[in-house]
Amino acid sequence: MWEELERYRNHFLQHEIKTVLKPSSINRQQEREWREFMDKRECCKRFPQRCTFSSTYFEDRAQLAYGWFALPKLMRELDSDSHLTHWRAIVSLSEFLLNPLNAQRATLEMDIVRKLKNSFMRMRLKHHTEHYREIEIYLKIYNVLSRNLNAAERIASRKCLMSEFYKILMEKCTYKQELTAEILRNLTGKPEVLGIVLEDPDNIAATASIFQQDPCKSVYPLDLWHHLCHLLELVPDQGIKLGLFEFLHSRIYNRLPKFWEMSTKAFALLLRCEEGQKRFDDIDGIKLIHDVFQDASRKDLRKLPFQIVENFEYTVLALLNGLHSKRALWRCREFTELPCFVGRLMSTETNPRLQLYCLKALREMGMMPCIKRYIIGNWLLEIRQLFCLDADAECARDELVDWLRRDIADSSS
Repeated sequence: MWEELERYRNHFLQHEIKTVLKPSSINRQQEREWREFMDKRECCKRFPQRCTFSSTYFEDRAQLAYGWFALPKLMRELDSDSHLTHWRAIVSLSEFLLNPLNAQRATLEMDIVRKLKNSFMRMRLKHHTEHYREIEIYLKIYNVLSRNLNAAERIASRKCLMSEFYKILMEKCTYKQELTAEILRNLTGKPEVLGIVLEDPDNIAATASIFQQDPCKSVYPLDLWHHLCHLLELVPDQGIKLGLFEFLHSRIYNRLPKFWEMSTKAFALLLRCEEGQKRFDDIDGIKLIHDVFQDASRKDLRKLPFQIVENFEYTVLALLNGLHSKRALWRCREFTELPCFVGRLMSTETNPRLQLYCLKALREMGMMPCIKRYIIGNWLLEIRQLFCLDADAECARDELVDWLRRDIADSSS
C-alpha cells in the first residue's frame, strides 16, 4: 500500500526511471536534492527591508506661474537670500530651460548667464556655503544653455567660467566631470563658439593638462575627447607643442583600453600639420599602424576584451593623414599586407566614413608605383564593383578607378 502511495509523487520521475529505482528511493533522492538547494538559497545574502522614502519632487521645486510669467518669477527667486527658495528656483530652471524658446528668452532678456555666473563663482570660491547640491544644478543649467548659440557665446567669452570648468575636470567627482565635459563639447561643437574658445590659449593648455595629469588613466569622459578633437581640428600644432603627440602615441603603442577610438582620432588630427607629420615619421608611424592591423588579424587569446579592435575608422584615418610625406610612402611599400588590410575594410556595409577613408588611403598608397601595380592586379575589380554607402564614397571610388586605369608611367598621375 505504501509503495502505491509513493508512486503518486514525482510522476515524471516515476515514469522515466521506474525500472531502475523504487518509488520510495526516487522520492527520498528528490527530497535530499531539494533540501540542499534550499539550504544554499537560505545562505544567500539578503538585503535588509527598508521603508520607502517619500518623494521630494515638490519640495525641491518652486511653485511656477503660468505661461509668460514663469521665467520672471524664477529669476526673482534666483536672487533670494533664502537658501531653500534659491534651491527651488535653480532646480526648476534646470527643467524650465529645456524649452529652447525659454532658454533664448532667458539669455537675451534676463541675462541668465551673468547671474548664474555670479552665484556659481561664489560657491566655487567658498564665499557662500553649499547647503544642497547647488554646483551640480548650476552645471545642469549651463549644460542646457550651452546648446543655445547665444548662450554658448556668452559662456565661452567669460574666462572665469571656462577656468572653473577645467578645474572641475581636474577633480575626481565623476558626475560633475561628465556634466562639465558635455558643456565644453557643446561649446566647441559650434564653429562660432570654437573661435572664441581658441582665442584664449589657456583653454587648450588646460585641456592638455587634464589628459597629462595621469597618463596611465584608462578611461576619460567621451565628451572630453570630443572637446579635444574639436580643438585639434584647427590648432594641431599647438597640441603638439603641449606634448599631446607623445601622450597619444603612448596610449596607442601600449594598447590602452579602447585605444582605437578617440585616442587614435586625436592622434590622426595631429598629423595634419608639418610638425605632426615629421614626428610621425620619426616614430615609424606606418609600422605602428601596421602592427594594429596585424594584431587584429591574429586570434590571440591573451588579449583583454578592451584591446580587441572593434572599429578601424580612425586607424585608417591616421594612416591616411600620415601618408603625406615621401618618407612615409617609401616606408609603406615595405609592408605588403597594408593594402590588403585596407582593401578588406573597404567593403564595410555599415560605416560610410570608414569606406571613404579606405578609398582615399588606397589612392595615397598608390602614389608608389609598385603599390599601384599591386592594387591594379588584385583590387581593381573589387573597387569597381564596390557598393558605396554615400555620395562622397562613390565620388572617391570613381576617382580611384579612373586613376588606376591610367598608364603607370603617365606623368599626369
